[in-house]
Amino acid sequence: VAVVVCLLCSVTAVVRSGSSDGFGKPIDIDTAISLLEYKLMAPSVPMVPLTLIQGADSKGAVCLDGTLPGYHLDRGFGSGANSWLIQLEGGGWCNNHRSCVYRKTSRRGSSKFMEKALAFTGILSNKPEENPDFFNWNRIMLRYCDGASFSGDSQDESSQLFYRGQRIWQVAMEEFLSLGMKQANQALLSGCSAGGLASILHCDEFKELLPSSTKVKCLSDAGMFLDA
Repeated sequence: VAVVVCLLCSVTAVVRSGSSDGFGKPIDIDTAISLLEYKLMAPSVPMVPLTLIQGADSKGAVCLDGTLPGYHLDRGFGSGANSWLIQLEGGGWCNNHRSCVYRKTSRRGSSKFMEKALAFTGILSNKPEENPDFFNWNRIMLRYCDGASFSGDSQDESSQLFYRGQRIWQVAMEEFLSLGMKQANQALLSGCSAGGLASILHCDEFKELLPSSTKVKCLSDAGMFLDA
């Protein structure tokens, strides 16, 4: 369900961005879904490798099971070389001991189970016809493995569960700044579902990390939880 929701979030981002079919007509939701499905299946879609954040464990920044957090980065080019888009992955929460124990045996709780490469589509695509606003930006998918929207800083010793979302956020931002984000002209923090909530929680902090001259925006896609 979380995968479907986030795919729909990507579709929504394509529609909202005002992309067209090449004839100046806005893409409707059905066309956008078809386009996304095509791009997901097409062999020409670049696969962006997973990078684990080395040394994160020394700072206590680990997934639910204690493994290293990770991200996927597709470098920007041309006029977008100094613009950065950080997409915080979604995937719901684990909200009790049982669900968190189960979650650490999946890609939502352990980098051991994460895909080694992801197809970047929708708002992460490098194709101008699909992603006209951000196709040539530095585009990052920060993987979600803490179970609580990149927040929290505690540990369950008895079950060896690490609730280190805040620390993961911090080491990830340090990594991205070292890769060039500190020189960003523009930066967008976005996310879908649980990642959308995280983009709300971290928006002010994200802005403070960057120079005052950087134009910073935050986009929460399906990130409002009325019972949160």
